Amino acid sequence: MDWLPHVVIKAEHDACVKTATTALRTLHVGFPDQKATVHLISQSQTIIKYVKELCVAKGHKLIQYGGNVRGAQLNYKLVKNSREPLVLIRGTVVFYEDMSGYNTKKIFGGDTLPTRYMFKGNDKVVIMSGVEKSVVFVAQPQKLCAEVNCVTSLWSADHEGPNERGTQKWGQQWVVKDGIAYEQESGIFNLMYHWDKSQFSKFTKTIAAKYETVFAGNNFPDMVEILEKNGEQTDHIIKYIDCALNDDWDGIKGAKEVFLDNLKDTVIK
Repeated sequence: MDWLPHVVIKAEHDACVKTATTALRTLHVGFPDQKATVHLISQSQTIIKYVKELCVAKGHKLIQYGGNVRGAQLNYKLVKNSREPLVLIRGTVVFYEDMSGYNTKKIFGGDTLPTRYMFKGNDKVVIMSGVEKSVVFVAQPQKLCAEVNCVTSLWSADHEGPNERGTQKWGQQWVVKDGIAYEQESGIFNLMYHWDKSQFSKFTKTIAAKYETVFAGNNFPDMVEILEKNGEQTDHIIKYIDCALNDDWDGIKGAKEVFLDNLKDTVIK
């Protein structure tokens, strides 16, 4: 199956110029001899200049957006407008092996995250399990959109204003039940995952091992501040941020495992 690679970079802090763009520097490993369409959501002139230079050097097509565009909103637009299989890649991905040969008979494929509490020690806010959006292969984009339209037709969207149109397709969803707030994270992939898991193909360990992702690479100054205020450790972030800043790809290996291990105290089984 031939995939059209789309790299989505969303970052505003100048400090994230290299940590939010690792996918561009390793794309030749994950998708050899392929040119990508790079979608940049940023108002940082430092980041814009750097991404432009990378795209020119590597022959990728660059499309820029204002800082008010949501990543999930853009993913929905890309899937909606595609007639061919595509792969959506977060800018913080690091590739270690060729992924271009991936194949699935399902509508889409990717990795997952478990149901968990949002913060350690807080059992009032639960994040539902869902799709880990670093790398998502969409084999049948039009069928995915049709299914999403089917889901969202179950409730009225008449109250949405012009600037909110479509948010119930790609926005996060909340429900409060018995004193607990449950969040379904944003994106049509999570909506579809909870609507019909049989249409989703979860990566095998072999496939998942072909890439890593730099957690908080697109906003690590904010994430570190949030975790410190909550009394949580940040070593699992800073270690891999430093590696990304220095293109130390071997040093980033195992980042997903460490991230999931750090979540284990919040995971709800």
